[in-house]
Amino acid sequence: MSNLRLDFDWQDPASARGEELRATWGSLSILIDDDPVTELLDRQTKSVRTRVFLPLFTLAEWLADNWWFLKSEVERPVAGKDRLFERRHNLRWAREGFVLPSLRLVTLGENVEAQWMPLDIPAAGIRFSTSGQALLSARALEATLGDFVNAVVTRLDDMGLPRTTLHDQWAAIQQADDDERAYCQAAARLGSNPYEDDDSLEAEILDASRRIRPELLDDFLSLATPDRLAAQTSELAAASESIASNDDEIDALKGVRNQSPTPPKGASPWETGYTFAARLRAKFNGGGWKSHSLDELAGFLNIDQLDQCVIRETSTCSFLDALSGSNQRGNPRFLIEKKRQDSRQFAFCRALFEHLTTLDHRFAAVSGLRTDRQRMNRAFAAEFLAPHHMLRKDLSGATVGEDEIDDLAHDYGVSAFVVRHQIENHRLARVSS
Repeated sequence: MSNLRLDFDWQDPASARGEELRATWGSLSILIDDDPVTELLDRQTKSVRTRVFLPLFTLAEWLADNWWFLKSEVERPVAGKDRLFERRHNLRWAREGFVLPSLRLVTLGENVEAQWMPLDIPAAGIRFSTSGQALLSARALEATLGDFVNAVVTRLDDMGLPRTTLHDQWAAIQQADDDERAYCQAAARLGSNPYEDDDSLEAEILDASRRIRPELLDDFLSLATPDRLAAQTSELAAASESIASNDDEIDALKGVRNQSPTPPKGASPWETGYTFAARLRAKFNGGGWKSHSLDELAGFLNIDQLDQCVIRETSTCSFLDALSGSNQRGNPRFLIEKKRQDSRQFAFCRALFEHLTTLDHRFAAVSGLRTDRQRMNRAFAAEFLAPHHMLRKDLSGATVGEDEIDDLAHDYGVSAFVVRHQIENHRLARVSS
């Protein structure tokens, strides 16, 4: 796990204008594991340095404005193309006419993904030159950013400026009670500013919090859209209730569960998924099988009555890939929203992972969100259906093309994307475009 540090000093503001800006003028170095994200080429002085000079008020105010988004908003499958999402998660949008690097911070759950990349600012004669990616502890990052904002607020107080907009924003965040914090995080997951929401959306968020099962609520709000929130709440509530109210006595997955190993701890989400898949797969038919459909997979896993756990008719929860839960008797039931044969098999395996690793087999949503948990179940499904050690033996050479990837995908009953992902992640070969 990496660590982010904000190293700053107060500086003489020289000719800077504006009370808040003059009071908080400083030099700043942003470091991740002691590597300076703020390393830059200054074309005017023809020098390389690792610090930027700006009023730290602007960065602190941006952090306060986007506090709940940085804490709770997960990247949706299409959010990376959303300019507003970028404005809420990339420090480059905090510069207010000064210079800051392109550093993107997006929560994955217990971790935060940090990505930084080169950024040219011609008007200032500055080019940030480094790039990288790291995983940060969400709790540690929140403490670091909070300490920074507190330091800027204290500086303003010491300089005789106790009533700025930053004071008001930060006080609202710090003084929020448990209910207010829960609401602010819920609104942020929807991509809505909790301090600007209209009354109707607030009512719909509160309704969702009452009707959606607690273990599903965070993922649901990260997938739902504000303009369809009421309808999507009803759809998911109905789907989960249909599973919970079922009284079928047949436990179709008892045999699989009895063979299930203990999930590894302490590894990355990807490693956890891969390792659990390899250990579980080895329990069935020697582990050398390839499945092309759910029915074929059921045969390899010795599941006699697949129909008793898979709801074959899709509902209207199109924002999910699958939903796993338990009925009145504690027996598993899966709603699979995918229609294509390979996609249904992959979604089932992701839901199976949730069933086997979720405490008390509680409900879990399988989706396209970029979170630790979703990455874990995707890694499990990929390795369970297309093990990298088998793929390595099936590759024609050190370089593979798209046609070969398509053939392998058909052979393993998965999408070409899954095969490419396995080849690249496990460095099995070079993929030629």
